Amino acid sequence: MFFAGLAIVLSSMQVANAQINNRKIKEKGPLFITSLSFAHGFARIPYTTIEGEKEGTDFLRQGLPAVAVSQFLGYQFNSYLALGIGINFEYWTVKNAFVPIYVDFRVNMTRSRFAPHWYLNLGYANRWNIDSKPYKASTGNSSDYIIQGSKSGLMAETGFGLKANVKPSVGLIVTVFAKFQESALRYYEGSTKPSQSVRPLLVNTDQASMYISLGVKAGIMF
Repeated sequence: MFFAGLAIVLSSMQVANAQINNRKIKEKGPLFITSLSFAHGFARIPYTTIEGEKEGTDFLRQGLPAVAVSQFLGYQFNSYLALGIGINFEYWTVKNAFVPIYVDFRVNMTRSRFAPHWYLNLGYANRWNIDSKPYKASTGNSSDYIIQGSKSGLMAETGFGLKANVKPSVGLIVTVFAKFQESALRYYEGSTKPSQSVRPLLVNTDQASMYISLGVKAGIMF
């Protein structure tokens, strides 16, 4: 009975695959892709070294995990090329968020059901202020309070992965990607150390910063 049931399941899968392969996969028309992504980036934090250790300003690295939901609205011109616009809501775990709006260019490298897939996004990310309060940097130096991603800026993202059609007009896309976000780090820079009570309030310097992150993205297209 077990082997008979297994044979039926395998036969059904073969029939389903044959039906998809025999039916024409969508080659032209409006295209919509909804995606969820997870990324991890690193930022540099300038800080004044503790008196007695060494003089000057040093830099520490801080991890910046982020999660995002994105929507692509575009048009598929043929089996290979699609172009549209996209919008994201990207939440950073340092209590900040961005809303990028961008041009989205996509390429399927073959016409098969399973196709290597590449995309490129170029646009502008508007900062969404979730929490503007500075937080203590992980330096052990109590005078270091910072705000990561303190400004809106240009963005670019590119990813490579696999597109798999589960139905002629429905597919899944899984990619790994790299993202570049232009923004700034806001921190305290002064010649005198502030008192303990006002340290969290003193962030008076913006330093331009390019945030770079790597991640994975999964989406459904229809």
